[in-house]
Amino acid sequence: MKPHHAAARWNFINFQTPTYSAVMMEFTTPASYGNTVVNVSALAKDNEIISAGASSSAKHTATRKDTENDWPEPERVSFEWKGTTRDGRPVVADVTGSLGPRLDRVDVLAHIPGFVKTIVGGVVGTKPFIYQYCPTDRLRLKVKIGDMEVEEEGILFSEATFIS
Repeated sequence: MKPHHAAARWNFINFQTPTYSAVMMEFTTPASYGNTVVNVSALAKDNEIISAGASSSAKHTATRKDTENDWPEPERVSFEWKGTTRDGRPVVADVTGSLGPRLDRVDVLAHIPGFVKTIVGGVVGTKPFIYQYCPTDRLRLKVKIGDMEVEEEGILFSEATFIS
């Protein structure tokens, strides 16, 4: 499998509160597939799916340049879930805030010699890195279902991956 043919970059989000679970996967296809953004997400409460679909978004609202590889390492994010309930009520949820210090930065090609990595990067155009975060400052999930609004503090695990 050639992951750089499937996606140029992607985000994984897993946010857990005492009663809500919000998950999302968003990827951007490479130029050969039109740089298309594809998103799949779900919001659940007390083990029951409230909404699932493809209308959500993951945005890096502040970044800094990683000096090792020139990728825009995320510092702040805004994740938004959009959809409808089974009975047609609109659902909007969001998590916004600082990611804090990263848990890890994974150089996917770290196991191969540097000269091979340089060739792969030059010929294929890939330099895959994965940035992982779990902010120590608790973020809040804001959920609006129809006219009902609720906000809960929770734990975020997030990955931002850059391939090409």
